[in-house]
Amino acid sequence: MSARYGVALATVVVLAAVVGAIPATAQDSGRATDRPTASFERSTVSEERGDIAAIGLNLSGTTSATVTVGSEAVNYETNVTVNDSDGDGHVTLLMNTYIAGQGTEDRVYETAEGDAVVETNRTTDPLDSPLETSRYNLSVRVEDRRTDTATLALTERTTGELITWTAPAASFDNATNASEVATAVESGRITATDSVAIGDVSVNQFKLSGVYGALAVANVTELLGNGTLDFSMVQTNPATNRPPKRLDLSRSLANDSIRVVPDPRNDVLYVNVDTGAAVFENGTVAAGDTFENTLTLDGESALAESDESVGANVTLVGTELGLGDPSLAADSNQTVTGTTSVAPGSEVTVRLQRNGTSPFVKTNTTRVKPNGSFVASFNLSAVTPRTTVSVRADGPLGTGDRTNVTVRPDRTNESTNGTAALAVADGTTDGETVTVRNATLPDGGFVVVHAPNVSTDPVGSVLGASSYLENGTAENVTVSLAEPLREDTRVVVMAHTDSNDNQVYDFSSSNGSEDEPYTTNGSPVTARARLTVVDTTTVETTNTTAATTAAGTTGTTDGSGPGFGVVAALLALSLAGLAWRRD
Repeated sequence: MSARYGVALATVVVLAAVVGAIPATAQDSGRATDRPTASFERSTVSEERGDIAAIGLNLSGTTSATVTVGSEAVNYETNVTVNDSDGDGHVTLLMNTYIAGQGTEDRVYETAEGDAVVETNRTTDPLDSPLETSRYNLSVRVEDRRTDTATLALTERTTGELITWTAPAASFDNATNASEVATAVESGRITATDSVAIGDVSVNQFKLSGVYGALAVANVTELLGNGTLDFSMVQTNPATNRPPKRLDLSRSLANDSIRVVPDPRNDVLYVNVDTGAAVFENGTVAAGDTFENTLTLDGESALAESDESVGANVTLVGTELGLGDPSLAADSNQTVTGTTSVAPGSEVTVRLQRNGTSPFVKTNTTRVKPNGSFVASFNLSAVTPRTTVSVRADGPLGTGDRTNVTVRPDRTNESTNGTAALAVADGTTDGETVTVRNATLPDGGFVVVHAPNVSTDPVGSVLGASSYLENGTAENVTVSLAEPLREDTRVVVMAHTDSNDNQVYDFSSSNGSEDEPYTTNGSPVTARARLTVVDTTTVETTNTTAATTAAGTTGTTDGSGPGFGVVAALLALSLAGLAWRRD
């Protein structure tokens, strides 16, 4: 054997030894990655003791895996085989930590919808109480091969706060689970408040944990009835020498006026009370009654180590509904408003009705807003102006109101094609009135005289207003001034609407909110004039004196005789002619 051959043989032997030392999984990495596996979604699953833990699994290349929860070290160990029945590669294993280890494990474990628990096998002795707070090992196997590990951390349960809400009476039967409650909150049918109208639902939102395992396997009525959980409503403001009113829990549970809705995902427990059907001891509830609502966990039960309570006050109010002061015009988008004490989200039906000539009925159903108000809109563009209609609003719990309203003409203020117009000329005035040559008001209204500062002080600049003018054109409109003019001045004459259709000028008294000006292209319809104030008292006195003098001269016999009267008359005519020519 040559030296070169010997070196080559030695190299082959060494390579063979090295290859033999490499694990099989590394020799065929392609086949290794194709092996079925399962893994935990989170390395640590945290949950409060007594609640339901959600253990998420991801599966690849298999639809089956076995999860081991716990170990001999903590005296609780159970193997749970799950199946990915819907084939989406994901399984959520739900574990009721309240009953784990206390009986058959079949009731302890289940999966989210679409998958299944195939088998459970506890390898440790049974327990006589819920699992204690601790860290429990988690492992998952596929084909008897462990593929991942994690930890289940059980912490102490908590008792938080009570938030009080209200909901319409009609919502009591439409909020039976956590999803329906969440939908009602989002839609505004459940609203946070400390007052509830009698007949509506008192919604009590308790924030606490560690009770949802018990609620998942026990009848809620049974838990409340046996005192494991206790809910109470006790009056805090009873009348003098009267015992406080209090909720009769047993009878109220019996007539289905109390509904408990657990939301374990958010650690929230809702206790809903139908205040119209719930039974109370020591008298019937009345407006103004205040109650302390309290949830108590019994310290002798497995839910708490000692009695724990959380509560808040709720005041019951009467059921009321009132319409606002409707102002309706023969136009689209007309609104009727009102307020009510019933729960936000309640439905209110508003109806407009006219009987007799051109009868009609218009109906709109709206919902009460969080501030207790409601608004309903109507299209009244086809309604004849000055028609009287009945306005009626009907809400829940027997609430309602009605009134009559006269529909006024459409007051957009905008003068169509410039049909609102004014004509006024410079001239004289006695200081107490101003005459407008003509005024065209398409929907009736008023002619108003303003001082020149109208643009900066629309209300304060008002000097006087005419009486109501019918629609059309009026000639020689006289406007009486509130205060006489003392000197020559310029004025702005403006056309104003009768926006509230009462034929009374209300622009000044309403601070400009009623009887606004007519407008063209957004600007008020106006005309300007210069007025010269004439002292009519002086003129009349001068004329009277001249007439008296003339009469005395004509009647004298002082050497002139009748001929002087003719000369005086001619002279007067001559002077009059001269005056006319000068004019």
